[in-house]
Amino acid sequence: MNNKYKLLEEKYVEEVASLVKVYEHTKTRAQVLVLSNDDENKAFGIGFRTIPKDSTGVAHIVEHSVLSGSKKYTTREPFMDLIKSSMQTFLNAMTFSDKTIYPVSSRNEKDFYNLMDVYLDAVFYPRMYEKKEIFLQEGWHYEIDEETDELKYNGVVYNEMKGVYSDPQNIVSDIMTFNLHENSSYGIDSGGDPSVIPSLTYENFLDFHKKLYHPSNSYVYLYGNLDMDKALNYIDENYLSNFESEDVDSKIILNEPFKEQKIVHDTYSASESEMGENKDYLTYSWCLGKSTDKLDLFMRDFLSELLIDSESAPIKMALLKANLAEDIYAETSSSETLDLSIVAKNTEVSKIDEFKNIVESTLRDVISKGLNKDLLKATLNKFEFAFREGGGVQRSIIYYIRALNSWLYGENPIDALEANDMIKDLNSKIDSGFFEKYIEEKLLNNNYSLITAVKPELDKSKRQDEELKKKLQEYKNSLSSEEIENIKREQKELVAFQMTEDSPEDKKTIPSLELSDISETITHIPREEIDTDFSKIHLNEHDSISWIKVLLNEQFTNSISYVTILFDSSHLKSEELQNYSLLTDLIGKISTDKYSYEDLDNEIYKTMGGFTINPTSYSDYERSGMLYQYASLKFKVLDEKLGDALKLINEIVQNSNLTDKNRIKELLLIEKSDIESMILQNGHSIATETVKSYYSSQGAYNNTVNGLGIYFYLAELLDNFDERWEGFKSSIISIKEKIFNKHNLIINFTGSRETLNNNLDNFKTFVNNLNNEVYSEGLTSMHSNIKSQGFTTSANVQYVSKGYDLSKLGLEYNGSLSVLGNILSTDYLHNNIRAKGGAYGAGVKFTINSDILTYSYRDPNLKNTIEVYDNMDKFLEELNLSEDELKNYIIGTMNSFDPLLSPSAKGDLNLVRYISHLSEEKMSQFKNEALNTTLEQLKSYAPTIKKAMDENYLCVIGGEEVIKENSSLFNEIVNLKR
Repeated sequence: MNNKYKLLEEKYVEEVASLVKVYEHTKTRAQVLVLSNDDENKAFGIGFRTIPKDSTGVAHIVEHSVLSGSKKYTTREPFMDLIKSSMQTFLNAMTFSDKTIYPVSSRNEKDFYNLMDVYLDAVFYPRMYEKKEIFLQEGWHYEIDEETDELKYNGVVYNEMKGVYSDPQNIVSDIMTFNLHENSSYGIDSGGDPSVIPSLTYENFLDFHKKLYHPSNSYVYLYGNLDMDKALNYIDENYLSNFESEDVDSKIILNEPFKEQKIVHDTYSASESEMGENKDYLTYSWCLGKSTDKLDLFMRDFLSELLIDSESAPIKMALLKANLAEDIYAETSSSETLDLSIVAKNTEVSKIDEFKNIVESTLRDVISKGLNKDLLKATLNKFEFAFREGGGVQRSIIYYIRALNSWLYGENPIDALEANDMIKDLNSKIDSGFFEKYIEEKLLNNNYSLITAVKPELDKSKRQDEELKKKLQEYKNSLSSEEIENIKREQKELVAFQMTEDSPEDKKTIPSLELSDISETITHIPREEIDTDFSKIHLNEHDSISWIKVLLNEQFTNSISYVTILFDSSHLKSEELQNYSLLTDLIGKISTDKYSYEDLDNEIYKTMGGFTINPTSYSDYERSGMLYQYASLKFKVLDEKLGDALKLINEIVQNSNLTDKNRIKELLLIEKSDIESMILQNGHSIATETVKSYYSSQGAYNNTVNGLGIYFYLAELLDNFDERWEGFKSSIISIKEKIFNKHNLIINFTGSRETLNNNLDNFKTFVNNLNNEVYSEGLTSMHSNIKSQGFTTSANVQYVSKGYDLSKLGLEYNGSLSVLGNILSTDYLHNNIRAKGGAYGAGVKFTINSDILTYSYRDPNLKNTIEVYDNMDKFLEELNLSEDELKNYIIGTMNSFDPLLSPSAKGDLNLVRYISHLSEEKMSQFKNEALNTTLEQLKSYAPTIKKAMDENYLCVIGGEEVIKENSSLFNEIVNLKR
């Protein structure tokens, strides 16, 4: 590397299977971390320590804005251009409380260099200095509503954070963090508080970037099978060498540790229907130290699982047994300070003393009596397993974030990547009292702690909205006519900026691949159906035969076996489906004949790396309308423990005790809490799935067992649990016998052939223990009579979806539809719903099953968004693309046909293809259809898209006031919070 970089350390790190080198750039002192390995997925990242001084969200807004054009890449949004046109396997940016990072990855080296260069130019030379409109769009701006003449705020980050501040769990998390670190760098919201964001000026926004986005404050990362010297020289010659070293003041300010525990009371907003008993939160938080201490960093995460999150965690068990809350979970920080919090959700603030006493007495018991050794072994095994798996499909990005846990704070990044020796050392200390002493010092005797009590406040956000409206109206009244005209002019200029198409010259600045760089085939994933001596079972005296399928997906998995066992559930009646769904939430978390549920959880994680069971459905690609229904039991295990795992799973499926009323109610309350959290955090996905349930048999089935259908059923069941218990118990006992049946069984194995062969007898024993009774066919298809619904919450934003089955309009899926989805999502919908409308995101999916499903995310609008969907056909009719533009859109869809997958995900995909009769040849055909897409073909879809939108299948999850104002759009309005 000549004198461009100084090598600080070099070491092979087993946990990341890489030769790791730590450098400092000689001229600028930029920090550089390199992980060289044989991974075809190549990654780059650059990050900066970004410490805000207030809650204006400046770090977050800068993150959005730097990707909106740069010196070399002069389109309006190079980030979206890359999304639509590159073969990226990861492309994003993230703002944390003390850092902002810009990671990318691609399997194609040319594409990798394109992505890296766009990101480097973006962070160092953004166009936001010349284009104030970028700040106005991404941050905030004034708007005067054309219909009401009201003055209001709009902006992408502003609306995103309105959504964040609508979620009680996010609010509680902020209350904990800001009070634990008051008057410090962590006592403010780097994402932005919507009430404070509009105080950020354009000048302060630019100053923040000017000060902190400098190589001397940067953390550069490279990963994969790359010529690292070439990549490092490229970064130096094109970017770092253009700067001089500077002393950047990005110091993190920490508050003094508390001398005595602090107690804080606060509120979150709720509508009238969301008020009531058991709606409060109680939390107990500690700061354990700093993430620069390798042991403390590991132990903080370890204790969160050991004491709080696992099914046998002593604090969780004690609080649930006392009926103190409906759900208990841990929260941890991602900052220099190591925060650990216990959150009790759906409780009563009046129980604060009892909550505190139970937590502390449980800790005292743990210290005096000692931790359960099996719990310690099981928890250490979870962590060892996670490191052996290597972070999954996005491991390259996870390693970067993990390294920053020590690197950002001046310590060696390698420390945060290594864990094996520490886990080995901690295993040797299980009988030494080390863990108990650590808990005593870091938790029980730690005065740097906080208790918070947060309860709902009726219409708090509505009142705040009204106050804001009043404030804005008063401000508007204070303005001269000239000042009002200036706002309108700036608003029009912003819209013009947003809707002006990039010039051909600007478009040419965006680097791209050629179609010749793309393989016409998809990656072959080997799959083999294994013939075994237990694959045939006799049904009756007439010698009818049922087949058990055993599928091998041979992959290198680092000595881990991934197993999916599919139990046929097609014989269940429609009235059994919801209890069947709830049964799958219980199995593995309740006692069996041999184990209490606490011991079972320990046994599962001593033996395996994970165990789940879920209702699953597959549609048949070759036979329209054919639906296959299964209970999908999945587990992962070290190869040498596969036999033990199958014995334990046999105990679980055969001998689970479904008569423990209290434990079952505990688990159902937790499941309800989890769904409620998912609705607010993943509302766009739930909205699209709900739309699909209106017109699709599979959609209706999935909604019944996994969607809002199960949520409403569960809420009603829990409201009347004592009266319904006996019937529910009888039902789930009966369903368990029906489900764990050997007929039509499929075993999908991903791992080594040798391991499977060595365990065929173990699989045979497992199968032979299953129920052999034959059941008549149950449900064949499901249909919904509903066409459009509005689900009301106290949120300040909406999730809006429309959709339909294009095959019902005569259009079967073709690969070119994926290209169309790319164009509509990254151009038309992005420009109109996100850039112009201020939503955090929007898009449309065309599925292989011929669905069209639109969605918006954290969207301030409703009616306007629907109008945008309804005008997609007009956009298509007027669509005009050059050959180059079309080529880029085509390239941007290629990963959808041949995605980046972990070994276990390859096995999962093979299973879907096997059951759905979707061959690799068919997928290659779709890919070729996409590669050969023409403009005329895309335009020809306009009439069908119009017909689909005219069907008006609509689902909106959002604010009560907005949905009721637009009640004419819905067949039914339903209050979502129960």
